[in-house]
Amino acid sequence: MPATVVVNADDLGLSRGATLGVIRAHREGVVTSASLTPTGADYPYAVDRCRSDCPDLGLGLHFTLSAGRPVSPVERVPLLVDDRGYMRFAFGSLFHWAGLRRRQDLLEQIGIELEAQLQRLLADGVEPDHIDSERHVHLIPGIFDKVVALAVHHGIPFVRMGREIGWRMLRLRHFDPVVLRGGVVKSTLLASLTRRNRPAASNVRACDHFASYLLSGRLDLMLPEILRAPPDGVTEIMVHPGIPEESRGVRLGNAGLERYLGREDRRRELNACIRARERASRTKLCSFGALAAMGERGG
Repeated sequence: MPATVVVNADDLGLSRGATLGVIRAHREGVVTSASLTPTGADYPYAVDRCRSDCPDLGLGLHFTLSAGRPVSPVERVPLLVDDRGYMRFAFGSLFHWAGLRRRQDLLEQIGIELEAQLQRLLADGVEPDHIDSERHVHLIPGIFDKVVALAVHHGIPFVRMGREIGWRMLRLRHFDPVVLRGGVVKSTLLASLTRRNRPAASNVRACDHFASYLLSGRLDLMLPEILRAPPDGVTEIMVHPGIPEESRGVRLGNAGLERYLGREDRRRELNACIRARERASRTKLCSFGALAAMGERGG
C-alpha cells in the first residue's frame, strides 16, 4: 500500500506538561494520535481537553505498570504496588517474573489491571483505537497475550508491534542518545520481542514499521527524514512532546520517569512536531481509527 504515517504521542495524561505538549503537537503539528495513561496524574484533565479541543485526535490505551497508582482496588492487585500504593514494576523485573518465570498470580493481576485501565477509558467516553504501553511492557511474553486478547474482545483494531526502522536512518550525530543512553540494547531486545509476537497476533492489526525504539525520547533527530520519505506501508512514529516546566514536581512513584518528564528533550520533540507540519504536506498522515475504517491492515 502507499506510504501512510501515524504520528502517535505517548504519555497523554501522565503529567500536565505531557498533556499540554501532546495537545499542542496535535493542534499545531503533525501528531494524529495519542495514547492515554489512565494511571497518570493528569488523566482527568487530558480527557476533558481532548473532548473539547481535539475531536480529530485518535486515542488509545497507554497501558502502565510502572507509574502512578493502579486503577484497580489495591486489594485485587497487591503484587503490582509498592508500600506507598504506587505501581512498582520496571521493564526488567516484569520481563523476569512475567515473561521468563511466567508467574501466574502476577499475570492474573496484570490482566485485572489491564481490564480496569481500559474500562476507565470506556467509562469516560473514550473509544480507543490502539493499545501500547509505558516502557513497552505489552511486548513481554505473557503480558502480550493478555493485551491481544483484550484488544480482540473489545474490538480495538491496533496493537503496537511495528518493525523497527531506526537503524537504517542512524547517523554519527545519534551516538549520544543511541549508545550512551542504552538505545542499542533496548532496541535489540524490543525488536526481538516484536518478531516473536507478530506471528501469534494475526487477529489484531499492526503497523508495518515503527520508529523508534532506538531513538525513543529523541525522535526530533529522525522525524524530518522519516516524513520526507516514509517507507511503503503503514509507519507509526512514536513521539513524546511535552512542556518540561509544567511537569516538574509531578508525583508518579517513579523517580526516573518524573525526571524524564522535566527534561528539555520533551520540548525538542514538541518543537520538531510543529516544525514538521509544513514538511509533511505531501505525506499521508492518519490515525489508527481512520486506518481501521479504511480497512488498512498493515503488515
